[in-house]
Amino acid sequence: MAKRKIKFSFNFRAPPEREAYDRVLIVCEGKTEVNYFKKLIECLKLNTINIEILDIKQTTPDSLFNRAKKLYSESKRQGNPFDRVYCVFDKDGYTKYQQTKNHIDQATAKGVYYYAFSEPCFEFWLLLHFIKTDRPFINFDELKKYREFKQYFPNYNKSENIFLEDKVSIACQNAKDNPPY
Repeated sequence: MAKRKIKFSFNFRAPPEREAYDRVLIVCEGKTEVNYFKKLIECLKLNTINIEILDIKQTTPDSLFNRAKKLYSESKRQGNPFDRVYCVFDKDGYTKYQQTKNHIDQATAKGVYYYAFSEPCFEFWLLLHFIKTDRPFINFDELKKYREFKQYFPNYNKSENIFLEDKVSIACQNAKDNPPY
């Protein structure tokens, strides 16, 4: 009697392929922005392994953008480049901000650099979480004197950790309805 050959059947399924997350760098000029973005990422349950948020303490949008370019070059040299680099800064009376936006637009042709300007300052974005206003503030010093700002942020400190999770959609709508200056 002949022996039966035993057939082995292996069903190796390839693991589902998932695209890697983009590696993102967000450079900011202050702690308020850094704290806000960290809380936003936490709220949205984003994977923080691929997102770096840095307060690089630069005083002008130009110097912030130059530092962002250096950080991108370093990441590229180390073999782990960022896919996107966001520069977040306030207009806040800075006279050459349009020139900086143009420099970033030119660099964006490579698909890496983006900007997020707060006009006039990031704290205006925080105020939009509560009210709609199109009052043309020039800078933070002017905004902090505004009655409504003092009402919602009576003891405001620039390094304060403020994130208003339940009001982000209100702020987005108020920002959309706000005319650009």
